Amino acid sequence: MNLVRLRLLAILFACLSVMCVSEKDDVNAGDATSEIYAAIQFKARQCGNSPAYPFIPPPNPTAYGTRLCSLSIIRAECPFRDYPIFCIEVYDGADVPGIGP
Repeated sequence: MNLVRLRLLAILFACLSVMCVSEKDDVNAGDATSEIYAAIQFKARQCGNSPAYPFIPPPNPTAYGTRLCSLSIIRAECPFRDYPIFCIEVYDGADVPGIGP
């Protein structure tokens, strides 16, 4: 009986581990650009200035990085001269240590 339970648990564990595989969560480049630039425009109106260089997101940025970047821009303090370090997260493969999924 214990061997049957052990086999059932092994099968259950194998099925659950396959179901927990995470999917890559990319965002359309146009949507990411719109979201980030809306945050930039909001902050520029609030602070009266913005960085002197454009922010160019990659072709398929991560959803997490896009949200983190836009929220970090909105929450940044004035004067708004540079993009927050968290905006690096939009680039797949770039990772800010201690931040992100």
